[in-house]
Amino acid sequence: MDKTLLLRAIALGQDALLALNGMILGKLNAGQEVRMPVHEFIQAGENRLQVFSLEELPDGEGSVLAKSDCSVQVWVELQKDRGSATQVEPHILFALEESFNRGQRIHKARMLDVQLDLPVSFPRWRYLDVLQSTPTESDRIKIQDFVLNMQGLFRGRKVSALSPYFTHRNREIATAYGLDLQQAHSNFTKYLNQLCMNSTLEDSMQDPQAWLFYTVRNSAVYALLNMQHQALFQFQCVEDNTTIHLPMHVGVLGGEVFVLR
Repeated sequence: MDKTLLLRAIALGQDALLALNGMILGKLNAGQEVRMPVHEFIQAGENRLQVFSLEELPDGEGSVLAKSDCSVQVWVELQKDRGSATQVEPHILFALEESFNRGQRIHKARMLDVQLDLPVSFPRWRYLDVLQSTPTESDRIKIQDFVLNMQGLFRGRKVSALSPYFTHRNREIATAYGLDLQQAHSNFTKYLNQLCMNSTLEDSMQDPQAWLFYTVRNSAVYALLNMQHQALFQFQCVEDNTTIHLPMHVGVLGGEVFVLR
């Protein structure tokens, strides 16, 4: 792949959540710029880019009043790969900015909410169809059991049991990029093995009160977060004491929980 579509974003004055087509890309800590590839979340044609205030209301519903002056900036960039010996500046497709004064109302906690037509030709991702599903009262119980099971598998270093949960995601990625499915799944399994062997789950994950299942567009799709709106699954690397985040969106269909992203 010789082109990469990136999002670069920064929030000032408060923390925020960055979302694309409803899926949570990550938390924007005030004053810290983030930059990430977004191919797994985009579709040909219109894409909805949103930034949610985190001053109140973790699900981003209702209006909030800005407690201080705040703003958000997002750049959509196209990065072309010309080899490691060539430095290529990214081409900015969109530069977006919104600002709010202290006391100003942020409607539905949306600091930014725009539709973008992006130059991509990926097949339709499965999560876009699952977003049409209806959530049920039992979804959260099923996801709780899923999280508990995943915790046990990671702690038990049972990579062969963990790997099948990511089959749907790996199949989509392999199809989109024209990769060999077996090789793509094998590479991801190696990553899981490295994660299990070289790191341990953060102790904070043991407290269910610290789990936040963020509903995506009132559907049966959920972002698995902690109460700080970071990835729920976090690992402490044994060798260098760094923290590794494993972001995860799950869908609940037919009573089963499966990993979408």
